[in-house]
Amino acid sequence: MSTDRELLIEEISHVRFTPVRLREGYEMGEVDDVLDRLVTALRAGEPVDQLVSDAQFTPVRMREGYDMSEVDRFLDRVVSEAAIADRVPPIYTDAPQAQLAATHGDTAPMAPTPSVIQEQRGLLSRLLRR
Repeated sequence: MSTDRELLIEEISHVRFTPVRLREGYEMGEVDDVLDRLVTALRAGEPVDQLVSDAQFTPVRMREGYDMSEVDRFLDRVVSEAAIADRVPPIYTDAPQAQLAATHGDTAPMAPTPSVIQEQRGLLSRLLRR
């Protein structure tokens, strides 16, 4: 399991939302249940975006509930961070292409990978049509 996922699980496990009573809030038990399901899904390596988008919380008033905007912002952030944690970063190396080909048993020369700066320049030239 990636370290990013572990940190996200830890954050979900320890999050505390502001309780509200005089204004509308989300039913606490329902939010806690979704948080538990998120932790279970992340530990299993499953995606969480659908779990969050399917979550529906009962609004409560005149009894304690969680601040709605805090819960919504946190769940949006969880989806974003889980998506980032699931991405595999590209491997950058200074090894010559022939050495890479020999390592991978490939006899055909590999095309050079453009650097981030080259990609940005390519993007800017496409945007500015230069």
